[in-house]
Amino acid sequence: MLLLPIETSTGRYLYSGWSNRIVEVSPDLFERYASGELDDRQRAAAIRAGLIPETPCDVVVFDPELVASAIEGLKQSGPEMVVLGVTEACNFRCDYCYYSGAYADSRGHSAKTISTETALTAVEWYFGFPRKVYRIGFYGGEPLLQLPLLRTIAAHAVSRRPEGSRVLFALTTNGALLDDEACDFLVELDAETFVSIDGPQGVHDRYRHDSHGNPTFAMVLNNLRRFRSRHPGYFDRLVNFSMTIAPPNPLPEIASFMKENADLFGVKVPKVSAVRLLAGQDGSSPLPTDNATFDFSAVWDAFIDSCERGELPEPFARAVCEASIRKIHHRPMTVPARLATTGGQCTPGKRCYVDAGGVMHMCERVNASFPVGSVAEGYDYDRIGDYLASYSELLGSRCSTCWAVRLCRKCIPMLAEGQRMSAASLDALCERQKKDLAFKLSRYCRGREQRNDCFDWIGKE
Repeated sequence: MLLLPIETSTGRYLYSGWSNRIVEVSPDLFERYASGELDDRQRAAAIRAGLIPETPCDVVVFDPELVASAIEGLKQSGPEMVVLGVTEACNFRCDYCYYSGAYADSRGHSAKTISTETALTAVEWYFGFPRKVYRIGFYGGEPLLQLPLLRTIAAHAVSRRPEGSRVLFALTTNGALLDDEACDFLVELDAETFVSIDGPQGVHDRYRHDSHGNPTFAMVLNNLRRFRSRHPGYFDRLVNFSMTIAPPNPLPEIASFMKENADLFGVKVPKVSAVRLLAGQDGSSPLPTDNATFDFSAVWDAFIDSCERGELPEPFARAVCEASIRKIHHRPMTVPARLATTGGQCTPGKRCYVDAGGVMHMCERVNASFPVGSVAEGYDYDRIGDYLASYSELLGSRCSTCWAVRLCRKCIPMLAEGQRMSAASLDALCERQKKDLAFKLSRYCRGREQRNDCFDWIGKE
């Protein structure tokens, strides 16, 4: 059934995966739709309302036509961003790190660093695509371990950019090496800088240690305060934060920490992600799994309550909730003649991660079994097409009757298991996605019951 029943304390609704609409229904109709026991009259009413198709319809996920169009766009414009894996070395040893060596499908830390030749060749390859804006990111390991190399790459990119274009830079750092020289470099580059900090000392130091096992919170916080004191305008404009949520539940502590340090966080909306509790080399998790499922209800309630009052929600609540509400609030509500979808997967190569050996990947967090090309040869478009065909085959017809088809987000890195995409991973992901989306749609309806325009402040991306 392409319908999700949504019940709040005061209303009953149906969300249609076919038309992307939400309609309010009577309690009697709600019960019938919720049970799936529709008579001919009720089914006809749902068809007239555009909630379900008149005849059974296959949902096509990355059909050959869509694959061809996606690859043609990639050939014409190249990636939106090239991220250079500057080095595999790191001065931290975070317990949950994807590159910690604890996970079966990921590399560990090493001293391997991208060569100047490889990095500059990657930049030249990127400049071969006609674009108005080129985005180059620096990633690791810890990229600031190679500050002279970063200077060389940046200077080359600025001097060699195609006429009439701009180059924007970004860097992700653990914050330990933000001395005056590094900060001045980032300011000169006008780079968007993301600093990893997980919350107050007790939360941050729980998993984020240096290579000798020492805590890192005090050092990172001190560096941030010095950075802001030295370059306040730049800091407020272009420095942001990455926060990894790991068990046990740290949500209230993180929210309080951001409020107490408003001089650093201000109204910034950090990047927030929950740690991926992947199986380690021995089949166990590198982190404790007790209380590993976080209850975001209180954060969502705070976000919705602020919107209902016409107030801007707190930054941490925005970080958790805003992107999801944006997608729901600005969803296209149309009745398609044919539902062809990407299933949430972007075109592999739309974002290009170049590792220290010059191999191109679709993102920083996919394992090495899914390369999309190399600096020496450029993109392997046939391989990219094969990935999308395999992705489509794995999803098969399961999306045809799923109400979440137009809102869910799936991608190859989420499904990757060794050298293949796993049906078991897909099954588990689908259940998590549907549970998560049902929760968010319920909160969305609750907010609009109280104030219909409460989410209108959230713009489209």
